[in-house]
Amino acid sequence: MVNGNEINENFQDRLRQAESAEREMQRLQPLAAEAPNLRLQKAKAQKAEERRRAKEDSLSKARLSAQAAADKQNRVPELLGHAARAVIEFYTLLKEIDSSRSQAMEALSVADRVDYDIELEEGEEHENSMDRDTRGLAYALAARHGDTKIKQMLEDLDPEFTMLRGCNLDEPLYRDVANFVVRHAVPKEAPPQAMMSTISDVPPPAREPVTPFPDHSPGSSFSPADETDELSV
Repeated sequence: MVNGNEINENFQDRLRQAESAEREMQRLQPLAAEAPNLRLQKAKAQKAEERRRAKEDSLSKARLSAQAAADKQNRVPELLGHAARAVIEFYTLLKEIDSSRSQAMEALSVADRVDYDIELEEGEEHENSMDRDTRGLAYALAARHGDTKIKQMLEDLDPEFTMLRGCNLDEPLYRDVANFVVRHAVPKEAPPQAMMSTISDVPPPAREPVTPFPDHSPGSSFSPADETDELSV
């Protein structure tokens, strides 16, 4: 049987424990109140540290990349010099090719003139033997000679010639460089795409009225019209 003294002692023990706990709570309560703010500060500190590391890493990478770019840029003057010299050599070669082709045209014009004179003389002899007028013969023969004939003769010497024959024009950069240099070196030439076409790809020119055969030989001003004037005297 529990007597009153035991109850009183238990009560006193509980009270002491409760009061002790109350004092502990009162002591810890201010510290506990700081917990939310401390957690926020911790999160901010962690985020700031992450940002600092991210910035340092990015700046380090930027410095490395910038240095790599600077190191590579040091090669630009030398490579530009090589490229410029190559372009100049390419340009000069195209000019020389064009000059050689022009010389060939001049030489062929002389050969064509010889053929024309022979045909004219033989034609006149034939017409005279038939007692026919020869005044229109020069104009008729001129249709088979002149620039068109000379260009065909040059084509026969080197069929399907183009300035960029054998070049790789499939690569856009190659094609752009070729366009640039050809445009400056030989302006009268067609663009590379057209220059790759053969003569068979080009439609025949429209028929023009027959004109007297031009004399391409140096220092000569002769024309078939002069000859017909002489024949009519």
